[in-house]
Formats: sequence, structure tokens, C-alpha cells
Amino acid sequence: MIRKLIYSVLTLTAVSLLLSFCSTRNGHPSAEDIHIEWEILENSPHPKAFHRASFKITNNGKQDLKPDWEIFFNTIFLSVAPEVISGAVSISHLSGDYFGIAPKEGFPSLASGESYTIEYRSDNFLTKNTHVPEALYIVFGDKEEGNPLTGYDVKGIKIPTMVRDTEGLGLPIPTGNFLFERNKNLKLLRQTDFSPIIPTPKTYVLNDGHWNSGSNIKLFVEEGFEHEAKHLKKWLEALYSGSVSDSGKEGASILLLKSDKDLGTEGYELDVESEVITLKASQNQGVFYGMQSLMALMPIYAFEDKVSDIEVPQVSIQDEPRFGYRGLFLDVARNFQSKEAVLKLLDLMSFYKLNVFHFNLANDEGWRIEIPGLPELTEIGSKRGHSKEEKEFLWPYYGSGPNKDDSPQGTGFYTVSDFQDILRYAKERHIEVIPEIGVPAHSRAAIIAMRYRYHQKMENGDEQGAKEFLLEDFDDQSEYLSAQNFRGNTICICQESAFRFYEKVLDEIISMYNEANVPLHTFHTGGDEVPHGAWTASPVCEKFIMESDSVSSVEELRNYFYTRINRMFGEKGLQTAGWEEIGQMEVAENGSSKSVPNPEFADADFRVYAWNAVAGWGGEDMAYQLANAGYEVVVCNSSNLYFDLAYDLHPDEPGHEWSGYVDLKTAWQTVPLNHFISNDVDMYGRPLDIDVLLQSKEKLTAEGKKNIKGISGQLWTETVKGQDMMEYYLLPKIFGLAERAWSQDPDWAGIDDHDERRFAREEDWNKFSNAVGQRELPRLDFIFGGFNTRLPKPGTFVKDGLMHANVEHPGLIIRFTRDGTEVTPNSPQYTAPVPIDGKVSLRVFTPSGKGGGMTTCDKWDGS
Repeated sequence: MIRKLIYSVLTLTAVSLLLSFCSTRNGHPSAEDIHIEWEILENSPHPKAFHRASFKITNNGKQDLKPDWEIFFNTIFLSVAPEVISGAVSISHLSGDYFGIAPKEGFPSLASGESYTIEYRSDNFLTKNTHVPEALYIVFGDKEEGNPLTGYDVKGIKIPTMVRDTEGLGLPIPTGNFLFERNKNLKLLRQTDFSPIIPTPKTYVLNDGHWNSGSNIKLFVEEGFEHEAKHLKKWLEALYSGSVSDSGKEGASILLLKSDKDLGTEGYELDVESEVITLKASQNQGVFYGMQSLMALMPIYAFEDKVSDIEVPQVSIQDEPRFGYRGLFLDVARNFQSKEAVLKLLDLMSFYKLNVFHFNLANDEGWRIEIPGLPELTEIGSKRGHSKEEKEFLWPYYGSGPNKDDSPQGTGFYTVSDFQDILRYAKERHIEVIPEIGVPAHSRAAIIAMRYRYHQKMENGDEQGAKEFLLEDFDDQSEYLSAQNFRGNTICICQESAFRFYEKVLDEIISMYNEANVPLHTFHTGGDEVPHGAWTASPVCEKFIMESDSVSSVEELRNYFYTRINRMFGEKGLQTAGWEEIGQMEVAENGSSKSVPNPEFADADFRVYAWNAVAGWGGEDMAYQLANAGYEVVVCNSSNLYFDLAYDLHPDEPGHEWSGYVDLKTAWQTVPLNHFISNDVDMYGRPLDIDVLLQSKEKLTAEGKKNIKGISGQLWTETVKGQDMMEYYLLPKIFGLAERAWSQDPDWAGIDDHDERRFAREEDWNKFSNAVGQRELPRLDFIFGGFNTRLPKPGTFVKDGLMHANVEHPGLIIRFTRDGTEVTPNSPQYTAPVPIDGKVSLRVFTPSGKGGGMTTCDKWDGS
């Protein structure tokens, strides 16, 4: 045994020496010994936006760093052709957000301790430290493997610098003063002053007193509601240490009853009295949503730990949803989410009465669902890592790293079994799952996977099999760049193999639904952002158009494609859905083009998801144009309901900003049938003139209103890395979505005078914000295992040497320190203005001690 141990030690030592010798011989320091510092040097929003920045490369290793390397990184926020100002390097855009830096002639070999600085300029103004180059890794020589550069530091953007650089532009930079001013009308209310649950019921009456569980909860369930009763029992047993038992109607403490009047599919009545809780509904969905309301009335402390008795306030609720479609969209293609994260999200959705899960399973950056018969889609299309030519897996988009086998956001897919588990879980919670497989654009992962299949089949002499599902014309010379900076991301719809492919995918997904005993009614085809220039230099398309009786130009290909797709769907009993572009066409106007509803499909039962209500862009009425034209519309307006948009302009707040900023209040103030009053400012924070806007916009007609089926919140995931970030982006924004999807329009939405409406809206916002701060956020620390919610930073204001502070959601706790040290749950609580002496640090907490981001208040007002 001792001899074997000595032999093992000697062997390991020899291997170590050999590796060291190889490294020395090859002249490569380890990646851990290479330090990179990125620094913002100049950042200007006007007159023409640009930023100037540098990479400083330092060799801390013992070996020389010879110029036989390439460094790769990711950022969406860099010009595709940045200008190298100094340094013997090239900076190349490869695809999407993926860039490479390579030394050119004249780049020196860096000895130990030496540094070299590269400076570049890009045509955009940087506002966020999460937008700078990330996930740097190095590749030496001709090696295929990449090594992460863990020694990477960023000297990024600071609030004072941003304030200076944007002076006079009126941008909504969230300084302490800005936040304090925004929160100034908020005050702590009694819990009886606002709705007992979110979303707000159609009607409710709070009464004095409570229902008390006592030592035994007795449950009576009428026939037909047994499935829902299982959920209720599971809930109660998780909160309550007493017994939960079945009972006869007489003597029961909770009754689930069939209503003797028609309450609709999802309506319910809930009466909490001193001795008994009665829940009535006409349908299973109704009793299920009534149960969610009952759980929302439970005391928060019961979610933290089991209690021996439960008190519920006496209340009478009559409730039904405003919209039948109450959706949440999740993109798992850009960055993957585990099955467990999705199931937890479905629990959250059901609790807040959302009933449609729109599931984006494929895009340029990843294919996320197993398709029997097409294994390449997941073998190739679901993996991301470093390679030279992107043949056997995708490049590492969005900072997913060079190792395809260790890339939890870049690599991953759902097996058939996984997907069916999600379907069944959703069905049990009355949530419809609508899959999205986007075509014809956003298809690069599928194109590369089918290209691999083609070459494998051709090598085996199977030409027919090789061409069966091919998605590209190899001779296509069309030049285009997609909205996300991809080339070659649009399938060739001029060949039958494209339709064979889509039908194969469709049939397999239908089969998954059938085997899971879950109905599939609507299939989402994407259809958005087809790049200008696609198909224009494709010999296959040129030949197809020349021989076609129905298509005479490239511009008519999209109509041809969706006519074919819609016919395919109709034969399978499915509704065709897509983003608003599938219902649009381009027309010339004043020397340019604009989008208008396409009459071709207005009566084809298309469902369009209208996103382009960007405040100040001009598309505020597109949803209404489409609805008035006869399209079924789901409102998804980006200015209010795109949850991947950053909460605010703070440089450390992650997220996109192309359509402005979306926080809880932005989502909450959505008026689905009147977008014109959903925003006070445009995407740059400039006040909107609503009266001027209305003069040129189309309002909903009576028929158009019938075509608005509901609303949906969207979470695209280019900037979302992992489950914690997904929850951070969604919470608390999802409360605003739930409120507007379920509840009736608030009274202020009907006030014509703008000043009166805003005043009434602020009073209503105070109530809603109190509900969030006093009840919803504290409960989310525990429910379904707890969530990574985003807590706001406090507002601060300094006057006469005293610091004043406030918070966006009354009920949350502000704590502070005076010496700049970390603020903890044990730090002093802010209750009144305090002297500011040096650096005061602040942080917001929930009652359980969960803290938000730390901020400071100095004498200029801090951030």
C-alpha cells in the first residue's frame, strides 16, 4: 500500500513537471497570470454619442507573453466596427455580441511585469457597467481551448461622472435627490387603507374581526373541485401545524362550493366570516383563483414557519378577471433556465393569477427542446463554447464562457420528459403553455445544427437525407445584419426543406402535448425582426421567384411563407401566432417606409403580440391599428411590459434600455386600452405631450376592443444570467403586470384632464406601493422557497446638515451607518432626519432581514 502511494506521488510530480516544461517551452504564461483592466476614458451622449475606453494587458507570469494569442469577449453595447485609436491590435466583430482582439505586427512580447494599453472608440454612449466587455478569455496559438481571464477589473461609470456628462439633457439619473423627489408623496398607510390582495379584486368589503383556524381545519369540498382541494390542503399543511381534515358540510371551517349562479370560467366569491370561510365558483379555474386569494390573506409569519393557529381578516370578495389572456413570456434560448427554475416560476404565476406561459424555446443563440428524429438540434444547437468556426456548437454568446461542458446559461436543453413535466405542472395550475419556435429569422442555432446534419449525411453518402431538413442556400450572398448583430440567421424559405423542418418540429411538439394529456391550441412562430437584405442574393430564391405563380419579388416572400405556415397550422387545428410583424407590411410614405396592418391575414385568425409601443418612437398605436384591422391582439408594449429593460439608469443596475426603463410603477401604470396615458415621459425621460400625440394616432374602435385578448409581460434574457437574475428582473415588476391583467381599469384611467389624472394616479400608487412594501415583498422572502427580489435604493436629501431619507415601498425598512461600513440588518433604523457627518451608507431591508443594494449619501446627495 505504501509502495503504491509513493508511486502515485512520484507520478503526479512527474506530470506536474512535464506540464511546467511544456508551458515553458511554449512560452505561454497561464491565463491566471494575465491581468486585464478595462477603463472608460471618455463618454459623451451628444452631439454625436460615443465612448472611448482602453484595455490594459499586464503579464504577471514568469514567461513572456508572446503575441500569438487572441482574446475574446462579449458585449451587446459596442459598435460592430470599433475604431482602434492606439495599440497594434485589431478588434473584430464575429457574431452577435461576440468580439475578438488579436495582436498585429508591432505588438511586443510582454516580459514579466510589463503592460500594454489598447485604446478604442465606439459610436455609442455607455450608461451601465453591465454593458462593458465581459467574460474575457484567451486562446494561445492554434489551440482550440479557451482559458478564462479571471484577473479582469473594470474602472467603469460613476454616478457623479454620469451627471456631469449628461448635464442639461434631463436624463432620469437615479441620484439620491432624484429618488427622494420621486418618493416624496408616498406615506405609510394602515393595511385597511389598501386592497387586501394583489391583484385587486373586482369588489371587496373588509369587515371587523378575523376567522381563526383553532386547532383543526375542517374542509368540505363539493364534487368536481377535488383536484383544487388537493392544492389547498397542501398549502394549509405547509403553513399550519394543526390538523387539516375532510368534513361534512355542517361543521366545516372551509367550504369549497359550486355556485348556484354563473360566475364565469374564472370568477369566484370568497366570504371570510368569523366561523367559516366559504369559496364559491362555477368552474375549476374560479375556485383555484379563489384559493390563491385565500392564501394571499394568510399572515406572512405563517409562510416563514408553521403556526399553531391562523387568523384571516374577515372580508367579502366578488372577483373575476378583466382579460382572459394574462401572460408571461420567458426566453430560455439566449440564456438557459433549469426546469426547476421554470416550475418555481409557474408557482409564482399561479399565485398572482397569470394563466399563460409563453415559452421561447429557440433563437439564434440556442435551441432548448429535444426533437425526436432531429438530435442535431440539441447536440449542436443547445451548446455554446469556444471554437474556431462554430461547426459543432455555437460560439459563447452573452458571456457564457469558452467551455461548452461548463456553461449553465449557454449550454442546456429540456428533454421530452422535462418539457412534459413542465406542461403537466402548468396544467395543474390552470396555466396554458404556448411554445415559440421563431422563424424565419432568429434561427441561427437551427441553421447551424441542420448544416452539421447535412455534412454528416453527405459524408455517409445520403444526399437525400442531407437535404431533407436543410435551412440555407449555400450559395446565398445576401448581406444583412440582424437587430442583435447576427449574420446568416434567417432560414431560406424558398426551399421545401424549410417547411419540412418546421412541420417536423411542430409535429413532435404536438406529440409531446398529446402524450402529456395537455391541450395545445396556439403555436407562436416568432416572425419578428427579419433583417433587411435577407434572400436578396440567394440563387435558390431567385429561381423560386422566377418559377412561381404567386410570388413575384423578394418582398412578397414573407406573405408566401405565412400563407403556407397558416395552412399547415390550420390542418393541425392550431392558431397561428407571432410578434406584431406577422400582421404588418411596409408601405412607402414621404420618401421612407412605415409599418401598417397587412390586410392579407386580417381575417385569418392570426394572433399578434404587439410590442412596439415605445414611448416617443411613434408606434404607440400599433396594437390598436392591428386590432381595428381584425387581428387578435395581445398587448406587450415594450415601454411598460418588457421586463428585461433595466429598472433605472443607475450604472450598476443591469438590463437593457433601448425602450426606456421599466420598474414596478411603469408596469403598474399601463392602461392596456389607452397606451397614450401609460407613460408620462419618453424613453429618454423627456415629458410627452399627450394631446399632440393623440392628434396623429389611431384609437381603438368598438370592434377593435373586442380583439384585445389580454396583456403579457416579457423577459428576454440577453442580460439575464441564471435563476437569481431572472427573479431579480421579474420581481417586483410582475405585480404591475398581474394588477393590469386581472383587475379593472383604475378610476384615474378615465379622467381626461391630465393633471387631475396624475394626481389621482399618485394617490392610487401610494396604496399599491404600500401593499407591495408591507405585504408582497416580505412574503416573497418565504413563499415557494423564497425569491431573489429586487429591493429599491432609498432616496436621500440633505438640508441644513441633516439627511432625509425615504423609500419607494412604504413598509420596507431603511438602515444606515455613519462610517461608510456595510449596512446590516443590525444597523440603526432610519426613523427621522439624522446629521450627515462624512459618508453615510444606507440600505433597504424587508422585515426578515433581506437587504437590497447599498448606497451612500455624502454632502452632494449621493447615489
